[in-house]
Amino acid sequence: MEPGARSEDVRALLEGAAGVWLDDRAVITVRGEDRVRWLGGMVTADLRGLVPGKGVYTALVAVKGKLLGDAYVHLGEDCVLLLVPSSERQAIVDHLEGYIVMEDATVESTSERVLTVQGPLALTATEGMGGRSTADRLGVGGVDVLFPPTEEVPEALAVVPRAAFDAACVERRVPQWGIDFGGDNFVQEVGITDRAVSFQKGCYVGQEVVCRLQMRGQVQKLLVPLRVLGVMPVAGAEVLVEGKAVGRVTSVARALHEPDAANLLAMVRYAVVDKRPPLEVDGAPAAWLG
Repeated sequence: MEPGARSEDVRALLEGAAGVWLDDRAVITVRGEDRVRWLGGMVTADLRGLVPGKGVYTALVAVKGKLLGDAYVHLGEDCVLLLVPSSERQAIVDHLEGYIVMEDATVESTSERVLTVQGPLALTATEGMGGRSTADRLGVGGVDVLFPPTEEVPEALAVVPRAAFDAACVERRVPQWGIDFGGDNFVQEVGITDRAVSFQKGCYVGQEVVCRLQMRGQVQKLLVPLRVLGVMPVAGAEVLVEGKAVGRVTSVARALHEPDAANLLAMVRYAVVDKRPPLEVDGAPAAWLG
């Protein structure tokens, strides 16, 4: 597990239901008559099917294709809510505002806190909570619930430390902004294309680069899952092929069902990924996963 992550907390997120405060996520609220149509031209996902209670995972990219952030999009009563990386919120607000011309749309930062409840029982555990919307962040089912800064979570809901969520992300091979990828990356490098990008929707900012990379496969590096036995590398550890560095570990967690093993996410040169040679991390063989 991650330091401070208990296996029972990780299991609750993956096999039951547990909440986690995502304090590295901030809320951007979009209002106006054109809010959904206009926002659809700013993100990689197709928002035409956006409905109350069902969130959509997406990415925002710059004109030249580099990532500005990833986000869940949720539909409110008279607004659209983007749950973006806190570190990038103002930059994303500025980016979005720069593309409002004649549209009836406004963009503002709002103060809600993001509680995500993950696990196959998440819907049952949050029944009756106002404003919940599906957000399957770990691939096992989940919802996001937005709370005013001072509102308390119902006592019946188990809330686990963030370290448990981070460990669950590594276990499920789900990359995180600011940990496994960031603004130096293209969508295709970080393994979120299938979840975040629609190739059937209309135009959006950065679409040309995203589509070109998809067709030609010209990325230079790729985030991949690995596993090592007997050691617990740290983020930043080198991934080696015959003693030469070909990448770096981005996140680590002890394997949930194999205590002597560590699961890793690592950014590795694409040419190496294509050939899949034997790897080494911290003096131990590293197995390719997936």
